[in-house]
Amino acid sequence: MHSFTRSVIISAPIEEVFLFHTDVRNLVKITPSFVKAHIIHADPPGLGQQVQLSIRQFGFLPLNMLMEFFIYDYPTSLADRQIKGPFSSMVQYRYFEDLGGGYTRMKDVFEFSLPFGILGRMAYALIVKNMVEVMFVHRQNMTKKLLET
Repeated sequence: MHSFTRSVIISAPIEEVFLFHTDVRNLVKITPSFVKAHIIHADPPGLGQQVQLSIRQFGFLPLNMLMEFFIYDYPTSLADRQIKGPFSSMVQYRYFEDLGGGYTRMKDVFEFSLPFGILGRMAYALIVKNMVEVMFVHRQNMTKKLLET
């Protein structure tokens, strides 16, 4: 299992930051340009919400994912997990902390396992580790930018 954790401080109330991440349309807005995300279906926000995505990486690698929210604790935490998709397992936790004065700390914890045994471990070392970091830095920076403007 691999894990990536990163936090960002956003000049926006905790409730606004939480609700931003419950609107799946925002996923497309914060996704880096090397990944094209398309929402096929999304249930209404809340515990048990399922989101079906079509993702194309590097312009040629098509992936389909089915995600489900299994933690929905307004306004402090959200978590979704992959039901179907390219990972052996994948969970993303988002924690929101009210820092006062209209500031919120958002912490992403991304845990995942890759398929294909030794090939998956090699892909992680050569490509995936850096790609995950780039993706989350971009997503957090875009979240900050969109909420602060």
